[in-house]
Amino acid sequence: MQRLIAVSVFVAALLVAGGAAAQSLSPMRAAGDTPSDIKGFRPTIGNPYTTSMIFIVTPMNPEFTEPVGGAVVTAPELRLAPGASRPVIVKFKIDPAFKERTIGVCVQPKDLEGPILPRVCGTYVGRRLSARG
Repeated sequence: MQRLIAVSVFVAALLVAGGAAAQSLSPMRAAGDTPSDIKGFRPTIGNPYTTSMIFIVTPMNPEFTEPVGGAVVTAPELRLAPGASRPVIVKFKIDPAFKERTIGVCVQPKDLEGPILPRVCGTYVGRRLSARG
């Protein structure tokens, strides 16, 4: 019985470690305040593949269905060596009529084709602080 528990714990640890190594966008969720109408985040893009790959980083709506305006990525296209990672800056405007804005950010390999493409997306929330009066 103890051996079964030990094996189960070992297998669970391998699964957790394998999932963390395969993640290509970190963090996948973030929120923060800003005193201005522009908010920025610094997610890290990682290459879990065994070959060098080019990744496309796209600011999207929160449902991840279409690209959005008023948002920019410092490196919208980047080449990463196998197992390498690199941070990018994602910044977006918050409409003065609203106190916060949520955007999505999606990362996918550039040169893959097929009916199913690996895409990882995350959400980022910027909240404008109230002006002191």
